[in-house]
Amino acid sequence: MIDLKTIKGTCQELLEFTQKQSEVKEAEAYVSCNTLNVYRIAYHSKIPSNGLEEPKSDENFGLSLRILFKDGKYGMGTSDSNLSKEGFREAYSKAFASRVLDTDFHSLASPAGKMKSKSRIDPKIIKTDEKKGVAKAYEMLEGAFSEIKKSAFSHPTNITGELDLLASRFCVANSNGIFAADENTSTFCTLTTSLEAEQNATGTSFESSSHISKLNTKIAGQESVQKALAMQNPRHMESGKYKVVLSESVVAELFYSRFDLDLSSVDYHATAFPEERMDKKIASEQFSVTDDPTLKGAMGSKIVSDEGIPTRKVDLIKDGVLVNYLSNDYYSKKKNEWAKYAPLHGFRSGTERNYNSDVGIGATNIVVAKGKHSQEELISEVKNGIFVGRLWYTYPVNGYASPDFTSTIRGDSYIIENGKIVGALTPNTMRVLDSFDNFMKNIIAIGKEQKAIQAWGQEEIVITPQIALSEMNLKRISTGLY
Repeated sequence: MIDLKTIKGTCQELLEFTQKQSEVKEAEAYVSCNTLNVYRIAYHSKIPSNGLEEPKSDENFGLSLRILFKDGKYGMGTSDSNLSKEGFREAYSKAFASRVLDTDFHSLASPAGKMKSKSRIDPKIIKTDEKKGVAKAYEMLEGAFSEIKKSAFSHPTNITGELDLLASRFCVANSNGIFAADENTSTFCTLTTSLEAEQNATGTSFESSSHISKLNTKIAGQESVQKALAMQNPRHMESGKYKVVLSESVVAELFYSRFDLDLSSVDYHATAFPEERMDKKIASEQFSVTDDPTLKGAMGSKIVSDEGIPTRKVDLIKDGVLVNYLSNDYYSKKKNEWAKYAPLHGFRSGTERNYNSDVGIGATNIVVAKGKHSQEELISEVKNGIFVGRLWYTYPVNGYASPDFTSTIRGDSYIIENGKIVGALTPNTMRVLDSFDNFMKNIIAIGKEQKAIQAWGQEEIVITPQIALSEMNLKRISTGLY
């Protein structure tokens, strides 16, 4: 991986090169390097294998320019895998050729204070300690094997998953005086255990951290088997409005699909949270949400944005009231009334630093405030209903400006009777037809333990407890099969 000193030096040289060009009014130079190491698990009890496939890796590095030209036009250009003067010229020529007139682009970002924290990185991830990675991946398998042995399950078992190690370094500098750099590390593991009996039963787990030594791979292995065992002998439920307990994974899925507070989405009228809802009560008073890039050990933590603005914790929903939007420098300057939204969320992608993308708006760690209830108390509060453990195919319906969504209950879900879990719910037999507004307003209890989740295809991290709702609208599907 390219060292941070080289990245900083290249970024400074790139800015100086660009500022010398006669057509340039303002320029931003950006240099980044990212590595990804993947340890993929593929095990079947009836097929000889090592359980762990050959570790694979990927590295990308490059530079980009964002330029406001003297003719008022804006352009962006990149150069892949080239930090030389030739790469400088390539990025500049692309920015010049792609320039367009955007009357809403007023200027690049200006310095906005000093960074209040330091980067927290794991040298084992930065240096790609493959031995440690392999050991942690096998630790996940060992956790799964121990649970299978304890259960005395004797049918074929299929276990798949992966352990990922990610590292990023970047520097950004612009002609308004910004010069900032950061490096980040993160790791996560996911495992799915399938028990192949008369009715296949599966269970899935997820764990993450910024340091590999803090990653609970053994727990992930154990949990995937425990969930699979609990999914044996499932039964279906009929359509209706049910009290539910939502797992951390389900809450994260709903946030990913329907929780959009980006000012760009407000501008496009493509969010269920338009300006007329600002400073209004939209949720239960128990419901508070922040974006917190300062959390120690969280995958989404960053000390500075991709525009060089120091990050800080921001309240989004406080005691049920919508109080803030996420913004970058462009949108904070687009309208006078939007200047009150601090440009803290100008990012080019999620967990990595991506030179190859323009600056958008993105969250870091979306944190749902915890409550006071244990899982047992949440289930007892619901009394009769469903524990929804996992969703998939969650989509907005009635347009992006509507809070309505549809989804399918996938698995790790259970039937609650008389305040106790009494059995598994058959996967893919219940569809959710509801709205994010109802989710926020129907909260009756919130768990006291939070977990970091990254839903499939999601860039932001959602750190959330389990949540109990007084009502969720469910419709039975697959009636001809179950």
